[in-house]
Amino acid sequence: MFAKKKNKKIFIFFFIASFWSCNHKDSITNFKDIDVYTSFENIESINNILDDHLFDFKYYTPSPQNRYTARINNANLFLEKNNNSIMMLIATDEPQDSIVLKIADKLTENSKNNITLVNDFYTENQLLFIIKAKGIVDLPIIFDTNKEWILSKIKDNEFLKLNDQNFKGTLNDTLIQNVNRNFNLNMKIQEDYHLIKQNTDEKYIWLGRAYPYRWLFLYEDIQEYYNSNKGAYQRLNQKFENILDINALPYNAQFDNVIIKDDEVRKIYGVYGTKVDAENVTGGPFITYLFDIPKTNKVLIASGFVNFPGKNKVYHLKELEYIIENSYRINKNEGSENE
Repeated sequence: MFAKKKNKKIFIFFFIASFWSCNHKDSITNFKDIDVYTSFENIESINNILDDHLFDFKYYTPSPQNRYTARINNANLFLEKNNNSIMMLIATDEPQDSIVLKIADKLTENSKNNITLVNDFYTENQLLFIIKAKGIVDLPIIFDTNKEWILSKIKDNEFLKLNDQNFKGTLNDTLIQNVNRNFNLNMKIQEDYHLIKQNTDEKYIWLGRAYPYRWLFLYEDIQEYYNSNKGAYQRLNQKFENILDINALPYNAQFDNVIIKDDEVRKIYGVYGTKVDAENVTGGPFITYLFDIPKTNKVLIASGFVNFPGKNKVYHLKELEYIIENSYRINKNEGSENE
């Protein structure tokens, strides 16, 4: 009798889900939280596994702030409609006869795949990752193996949301044309950015907007300064100090390679601060992308900075990532060896 009750509940759930799927509205996001559903008995263990193997990256702002945070829920709550843009349903063979495994099998048509992605389950532009494993001990390797793919899907969804929320209004055409003309970039720049400083001979431009304060800083430089992580960070510090009057601090710098439009691009996460003798001491996180310019000995540096004291800065960093990563060089194959 107990099993029949659970099957009836699942039948009702899929009837309701089918009804909701015919009435899609757009999903929502706070660009940070991932809603995860699993069996009550597994909540603590899965939370630790996700923190260690999937959502482990932190921005240093300078205090560490997670790029993503898992909100772990009892699987029974999955029966309630959720508009969050990213969800996960994690099922294991233990505990046996759990409702989460029945839901996962039904949604995946009893597939043996460890991971299935369902689009637009409750709402439009919503991703539902269904993860199935024999036991808890199998989950770390599943996440390690599929981490890059999962995070790329989440990032694509975030960029779609950022574009819809922040970049479909009025843009700053004057600055867009300026960056296009001087750096061959088609960069989406919001209306409230303004020009702080520019030198066309030295090939740099510095843009900014008001509170929460954000900067964009672009310049071209000689490639050889950036051949090592240490050399790149030292060169950034020189440029920041000479032009922006700040320092790239030697504090928890992180170096990565990211894929942008099928090309691998170097990326640096760092912390900046005003000089020690500055009247107003402040600082915050920055991100920097290094785009090699083909057929030249030069590199294009694109950096974004956030200053938002005492507040979470993740959303604003992701907004800067969106601006830079969606403004790759228009004619990236142009150039000459002597340019």
